Amino acid sequence: MREQVDVLVVGAGPAGSSAARAAAVGGAQVLIVERRQRVGVPVQCAEYVPAQVARYAPLPERCIGQRTGTLLTHLPDGETVETPAGGYVIDRAAFDRALAVAAYRAGARIWTQARALERTASGVLVRRGGEVIEVRCCVLIGADGPHSTVGRWAGQGNASYIDARQVEVVLSAPRPSTEVYFDPLYRGGYGWLFPKGDTANVGVGVSRAMGGDPRAALAHLLDRLGLAEGAIVGRTGGRVPTGGEVGALVAGDVLLAGDAAGQTHPVTGAGVASAVIGGTLAGEAAAGAVKAGDLSLLHSYEDEWSVMRGPLRHALARRQYLDQHWSDDPVRLSALLRETWIAFKAYGRPRGQRLCAGAQDEG
Repeated sequence: MREQVDVLVVGAGPAGSSAARAAAVGGAQVLIVERRQRVGVPVQCAEYVPAQVARYAPLPERCIGQRTGTLLTHLPDGETVETPAGGYVIDRAAFDRALAVAAYRAGARIWTQARALERTASGVLVRRGGEVIEVRCCVLIGADGPHSTVGRWAGQGNASYIDARQVEVVLSAPRPSTEVYFDPLYRGGYGWLFPKGDTANVGVGVSRAMGGDPRAALAHLLDRLGLAEGAIVGRTGGRVPTGGEVGALVAGDVLLAGDAAGQTHPVTGAGVASAVIGGTLAGEAAAGAVKAGDLSLLHSYEDEWSVMRGPLRHALARRQYLDQHWSDDPVRLSALLRETWIAFKAYGRPRGQRLCAGAQDEG
């Protein structure tokens, strides 16, 4: 059995659905294949996004768990710093579904429980139910996460990761701010508490390459916050790319977006807003190339994405400096974090890149 489309998108997360929506708006015939049974489930996200995300993606009220206006950064030496940070703690599953709905309404089709198996000369073999279908396409967009199958086909992949563990806990009282916690134990990473009304996401991300243990770090953070095991109503975990953009976003007829492209913020691990932006730009480039019958136009994606590279490359430099100078001494580590964490002026930003910097400061 065969299917013919202009653009095949693998993955129905924020990058994939945004790419599909943009390509469909541009007049392309689009199919999304998603290996999970339900779009957005299970959630593997801390669920905080900056307020700017509403500029780039639909954000219905039902997707918002709590609005926040400040960030509290708890340093190992005991200092707590409060900074303005307008944003939302979202229901990520509902958000992903809203993006998929927008893609469908723009004209894209969606197959769930459909796994991309291998490339063919003219497309991709997809297993859907008990059938293997060859989906022929002009352009293939890989938006299939940090360990991207499509990226592997294109010879691209992420090299560095943070391993995250998170629980959702019942709060005894409302908490108005997002909070991050640093400790020598959270090697190469940090802990967080992101409130969403009656509950909060509490988690840690650590570098295993630096000797971090996410389970031990999470247990430490829960004890630090005085949160009982009996208050936990959900658990999740996953890997977050922190090594910067992969070598090439465009490889022949293949585009990569979101985690598959390494478009996450190397310091914070943030990825939702950049996935929406990257996916949208990839979809626009795909539609333009299909319409013109000229795949060389796919490289317009690289050109349009270039405005995001300044903040991400700056963050990668900060990440590398942080990892190289990590200290088990709370005072030294705190001094290092004042140079490398986004809440502090010394973190800095590349000149001329402030417009899109806010889209990176999420968790």
